[in-house]
Amino acid sequence: MTHYHIRWSGKALLDWQCFSTPEEAKSSARQLVRLGETYVIEEQDETCSRCQAAMNANFLHGSFNEASA
Repeated sequence: MTHYHIRWSGKALLDWQCFSTPEEAKSSARQLVRLGETYVIEEQDETCSRCQAAMNANFLHGSFNEASA
């Protein structure tokens, strides 16, 4: 699924939050940007490493909770 992330200047990772449209991402970035900071909006798909990492973390966290219950 196509979605969009903010990449902040000086940051290797994409911002954690994903957006359905580039306009939503730009609107959020304009509200969050700090003085002197820049950003680009990057289009991603189902191979998005940021979303895959988040899903893996949620899976591991969920598995840990189930195992300890």
